[in-house]
Amino acid sequence: MKKLFPVLFPVGLVAFVFIMAGFGGDELKNSSGAPAGYTNSPADGQNCTHCMGGSASAVTGWVTSDVPATGYLPGGTYTITVTATGSGKKGFEVSPQDLTGNLVGTLVAGSGNKLTGSGKYVTHSAAVSTNPAVWHLQWTAPAGGAGDVTFYASIAITQTVTKTTTLTINQSTVGFSDNPGKGWICYPNPAHGKMFVKCPAPQDAATRADLLSPGGTLIRNLEMSGLSPGENRYEIMLSQPAGVYLLRLSGKSGTEIRKIIIE
Repeated sequence: MKKLFPVLFPVGLVAFVFIMAGFGGDELKNSSGAPAGYTNSPADGQNCTHCMGGSASAVTGWVTSDVPATGYLPGGTYTITVTATGSGKKGFEVSPQDLTGNLVGTLVAGSGNKLTGSGKYVTHSAAVSTNPAVWHLQWTAPAGGAGDVTFYASIAITQTVTKTTTLTINQSTVGFSDNPGKGWICYPNPAHGKMFVKCPAPQDAATRADLLSPGGTLIRNLEMSGLSPGENRYEIMLSQPAGVYLLRLSGKSGTEIRKIIIE
């Protein structure tokens, strides 16, 4: 038995050092992506410290977007950016949720990140050590709008440091109107194949119609035909794929924008 001690002791020491090297080090415990449910949202209730220990602190400005100051448009697609600073390997998880934990909108992963949790979360696909570390992903707002939307994120910097942050995006209430009152009336909405534009008076007749993306980019000019002097009504043909769009109408009385849905 005495002859075994010189052999077992070095082997045991090496094993101990190897095991301890996996704790509190530069590498992340989940270097290829965090498991679903660790964004620190009210519904998730946990962050990166749940797996790796260490401590968590709140930061601001680490999740940003290209949503304009006026807010997002229902059905619009925007870029969400996650930025992490500090020394060591870094990873993240982010999700736009309501207070009960439901996913709001649709997420599309970008370079260096991936979807998890049936598309409810986006996380890193490989931990990175660059400083700062930057990830981009896409978010499409729900077509019907959802009011203000909050993105919850948990960001790991080595195994001992976790940062939590949120980004709240407002829904736009300017730039378009579903019920213009005294302005031009568009119907039916949703539309399939064609839509009618009714003008309140001959002098207010629309003279131009443009189809825009939810973000305001011109897609195409629409031909307006069939104006009836008695009804002041145009017919416009809609051949775009189903989705949410903006219809910009221009005439002597000015320019107005309507949100329309093509089925």
